[in-house]
Amino acid sequence: MESHEAADRARRETVPLFHPLAPRSAASRVDVFGGTRDGWAGLLATVGSSALASGGGILLLDFSERGVGGGLAQLAVDAGCPVTVDDLPADIGGLGLLHGADPEDAAELLADAVDVGRGGGADPTLRVLDAEILAAVATRLEPPLTFSRLAAGLRVLEGNERNDGPGLLSSAERNAVADRAGGWRENERTQREIHYLRASLERLAGREETAPATTPRPWWPVPGLRIIATSSHDTSATRKEFADRVLFHIVLHQLRRRRGDASHDILVVAGGDRMGLPALEGMARYAANAGIRLVNLFEHLGEGTERLIGAGDSATLVMRLGNAREAERAAEFVGRGHKFVFSQVTRQVGSSLTTGASSSTGGSVSVSETESRGGSRGRAGKSSSWSRSVTVSQSAFWESTESLSVTDSHQDGAVLQRVYEFSVEPTQIQQLPPTAFVLVDSSLGDRRAALGDCNPGIVLLPRVASTARPAVPPVAQQGLPPGQGTPLPIDGPDVPPASPPGGPGGQPETIDPFRPWSPGNG
Repeated sequence: MESHEAADRARRETVPLFHPLAPRSAASRVDVFGGTRDGWAGLLATVGSSALASGGGILLLDFSERGVGGGLAQLAVDAGCPVTVDDLPADIGGLGLLHGADPEDAAELLADAVDVGRGGGADPTLRVLDAEILAAVATRLEPPLTFSRLAAGLRVLEGNERNDGPGLLSSAERNAVADRAGGWRENERTQREIHYLRASLERLAGREETAPATTPRPWWPVPGLRIIATSSHDTSATRKEFADRVLFHIVLHQLRRRRGDASHDILVVAGGDRMGLPALEGMARYAANAGIRLVNLFEHLGEGTERLIGAGDSATLVMRLGNAREAERAAEFVGRGHKFVFSQVTRQVGSSLTTGASSSTGGSVSVSETESRGGSRGRAGKSSSWSRSVTVSQSAFWESTESLSVTDSHQDGAVLQRVYEFSVEPTQIQQLPPTAFVLVDSSLGDRRAALGDCNPGIVLLPRVASTARPAVPPVAQQGLPPGQGTPLPIDGPDVPPASPPGGPGGQPETIDPFRPWSPGNG
């Protein structure tokens, strides 16, 4: 027994405490809901460094104004990986976002960006009219298309003949656009829409003219790490939001055009909550068709993004969600499970005291009487004698008894009841540490939930494994002779739940995010 315990202690002292945790390889999309700035930065640094080390590229669209890619960029620079960082709208001229786009495609994507600002599909006729107006201008301009040249064409279409600066539009282009105006100038609704489109594009055109012109970089494949962020230093919130929508739909258009085999590239969209459900679904669909893994970082689990959670062949990461309603939705998605809980606890305490007293008295009297007679006859005469004795005895007694009895009793009882409750309570999601998350993955049909942490500093701790924990214990640990039974294979970087399923649907047992880290906790 001592030898066995010594061997077990030695095994525990050398077993890894942390194992890699990742979605299964079949998940083409990863949706992250909630989280703080530090949490997102830690997640990107942890996952992104692995992706870059394996030879893949990362395109990060940062709409969050949090600078979440800074930590990953520093790691990539230290490792000698190429890194490019662009800021919108300051660097919009050098990006050449519309470079190489078909004029009609450019009109469609810009019309989509404008339509999202109205609420997405609120008035379909305006969306059609926007696309028609923009196509009328774009098809009459020579390449390259820029926001400044499109805004200048809209000014001509609007009837504003002011000087647009040297080299913006040629005389032939101005005449071609003016000829298309026709009856549009007489329609008040069309004029208002032309004015709205021109004012929207001018928000970007002003920054485009001041930026140096460079050769636009290709979108795919991504060489190393490329970050395109919309600046938080822009004083105009309207310009920033419009730049977000335009950049999102341009990348969506580039994905739609891409056809090819699966690649190691990753597209990360941080803060795309306001892009609208149709655009987010389109991004997921075209990224899957292009063989590019998509990672969405959503600040909230709101009505616009709730329909995406768990949809398709995706994995979901739930990070800290401070809002109670959003935390409840996340807990509902993580699932419920059967477990036994204390439904009733009883304690009975009793004490009894018994006293008693008794007394008894008694006595007895006895009387005995003895009588004797005798006589004799002789020469001298006759003689006689008589005697009588009486004996009287009397006895008495008294007896008294007292009794005292004390009894104490204690009785404890507990009732266990099988219940069907949240595997992770909403309050636990609200109080998650910044870098902790709950991974929910059902890409292969069997649903699993596991708790993990994306703090990059974990890899510097001792006893960190470089491979995933096996799906089942080795055969020797199951008590089976060698050669009998085969461990389940692991498909890709797979890590099973920390505990076996506890109910229908493969729901895990209770996950406590606040228990101390131990092997198998992620």
